[in-house]
Amino acid sequence: MLYLIFKAGENEYALETTRVLCMVPCVKLRPIPSAPAYIAGILNFRGKPVVVVDLGQLINHAACRRFMSARIIITEHARPDGKPVLLGLLAEDLTTLMKKDHSDLMENVLNTREIKYLGKMFRDDERLIQIVKAEEIVPMELENMLTAPA
Repeated sequence: MLYLIFKAGENEYALETTRVLCMVPCVKLRPIPSAPAYIAGILNFRGKPVVVVDLGQLINHAACRRFMSARIIITEHARPDGKPVLLGLLAEDLTTLMKKDHSDLMENVLNTREIKYLGKMFRDDERLIQIVKAEEIVPMELENMLTAPA
């Protein structure tokens, strides 16, 4: 499996590239008043509004720094009603792709059932990189906002 490596705070995470539709530069986003801190704003993506989740804020409670290597990953999220919706994931240090076999993956040593989006881990030299499951990344609070009638 091919993984896109990114940072949230000082830790490294991986996202399966099969979940990535494309990546766009970190552009100015439209803020959303009173939104949860992990919502970075709304992106105008090819004429459509896309909610952008700040992975640094969501995972480590520290907003992503807007470095040149910061990007917005465009992915597709399946709502509970089955309808797909585009979702942006803001992340830092998106410069590396890594190929890992299933046999390279290690179980998470902590029970993180309440944090469904954190998956298995793998080693790269002395670093531990944890897989983020894109299909589980949307918190229930945001899920409710995405499915609520306008």
